Amino acid sequence: MKQYKAIIFDMDGTVLDTLDELTTSLAHVYGAHHLPVRTRQEVRAALGYGYTGLIKRTAPDLDPAEQQKLAEEFKTWYSSHCQGYTHPYDGIVSLLSALQAGGRKTAIVSNKGQAAVSELHEEFFSHLVSFSMGESPRYRKKPEPDMVWEALKRLGCAREDAVYIGDSEVDSMTARNAGLDVILVTWGFRDKEDLERLHPDYLVQSPDELARLLLGQ
Repeated sequence: MKQYKAIIFDMDGTVLDTLDELTTSLAHVYGAHHLPVRTRQEVRAALGYGYTGLIKRTAPDLDPAEQQKLAEEFKTWYSSHCQGYTHPYDGIVSLLSALQAGGRKTAIVSNKGQAAVSELHEEFFSHLVSFSMGESPRYRKKPEPDMVWEALKRLGCAREDAVYIGDSEVDSMTARNAGLDVILVTWGFRDKEDLERLHPDYLVQSPDELARLLLGQ
């Protein structure tokens, strides 16, 4: 397998299990507006498109202005309540430590708002990952390639020497749009069968398998 110099990860569903936190936060916001509370599975299927995308997919009957208002409320609430249930998936810290020891450059690129991304980076990854980028007015959201290209610039790495790792169709499209190889993981927010249909360069089922793949073990 090709030995990548830079490895860029998605955050939610890839390195962090944020599903319970996101489901609880959405229930809080929707409850305040007397909207139907969405199940954990419904939230899981709607993730990957940022806060506005989450609202559009879980409250599709609302008009766009109301959806945008709810997205802002969700962003505010979640940004200050994003660390209660969230944790790295088993094996992720060991994976990142091994990549660091192996001299690989790493970063995280997410459609989550930058405030929450920064908090979670500091709590879990500041000693293991160079930086984490979240949604910002400066860059178009994934699947547009802007944030990945900016991450590569900061890492000082060419596209052909990098890989993007995620758990959804958004991540697959992001990698393709950015000109990077893509690895999809099966422990996140999409089912294995759905990921297989995307024809990633690699499909892995555990962080240990991913470590062996990336480090040539």
